[in-house]
Amino acid sequence: MEKKLLSLFVLFTILLSVMPFSAGAADEEDYLTYTSSGNAFGAGDNFRIDQDIQGDLVLAGSRIEINGNVMDDFTGAGGELVVNGDVSGNILVFGGTVRVNGDVGGDLVVAGGQIFLSQDSTVEGDILLAGGEITLNGIVNGDGSVSAGTLRTGENFELKGDLELEAENYPPDLEENVLGNLNVTAATRTQGPYAGVPAGVVVLFSFILELLAALVLGFILIYTFPAFVTGLAEIVRFSTLKAGLVGLLLIILVPLTSLVLLFTAFGWSLSFLLILLFSLALLIATVPVKLLAGAVIYNKAFKKESSKLMYYFIGTIIFTIVYQIPLLGWLVRLIALLIGLGAAGIWLGRNAKPGK
Repeated sequence: MEKKLLSLFVLFTILLSVMPFSAGAADEEDYLTYTSSGNAFGAGDNFRIDQDIQGDLVLAGSRIEINGNVMDDFTGAGGELVVNGDVSGNILVFGGTVRVNGDVGGDLVVAGGQIFLSQDSTVEGDILLAGGEITLNGIVNGDGSVSAGTLRTGENFELKGDLELEAENYPPDLEENVLGNLNVTAATRTQGPYAGVPAGVVVLFSFILELLAALVLGFILIYTFPAFVTGLAEIVRFSTLKAGLVGLLLIILVPLTSLVLLFTAFGWSLSFLLILLFSLALLIATVPVKLLAGAVIYNKAFKKESSKLMYYFIGTIIFTIVYQIPLLGWLVRLIALLIGLGAAGIWLGRNAKPGK
């Protein structure tokens, strides 16, 4: 179940995040625009949409309230999201608190801390929910897949399809409200700060944290040292095999050299410096690889050029998705690390020459 939720969340993240970058929304505190086809896109602090939207609605903000009807899909992210109007298509949202008070013509996909489906709501399609506390009091005509710490249901709740549930606490009479098959799995208790949180939710938030950490690191590096990152990406582009071989040599020889220097009379300080530089190189190694991959994907998909931040964002999304795949993810992570590390070594060698 968590894999399905993760896949849908990734698709939503790509759609939601590409919008403000491509439209230049970062220059304004609150940004909302409408396209000729009836779609609406926005990013900012607070949004209250009272009018009907004839196409798709994509929003990101601290608080979002939708009072009008959406004729197609609604995709959103924020601290609090309240959907009072009807959505003819799918709802795909992520937030701290999510309340759905209107009807949904398609599927309902939500990840959040608290999720509410009111008694006045009807979901024509399936529901796919992950949250700490989930309260269902509407009608679902399709199937359900729910991961929650606590699931509560109201008097009007009815699910006409099958329900796959992973939860620590749920109503004892839940089977009476599910017309199809009910499959309940006790939530896996995790240790440490995530104790009591369903495994599916932990997987989702681990993915988000890994993605955000990579984005922050890359954005800072690209913004602060654009020429350096571009130079590394060019080496990756035109000397990929060479960079990979150099990276393999570095990952073997540098630790060994540091270990040897550590036990020499005057080499211990040089050893610590070498380890520090090597650790820094490992930290930033995949940034140029993701930047180049994002540029290739974006240019082929949209047939135009964009900013380095956009390229890196797309590349990071793709790589973080692939990293979740067993074995393949580990292999891709290792290859990207070796190529990026080798590119850094080649760049350092070129620029360390006299006259550079």
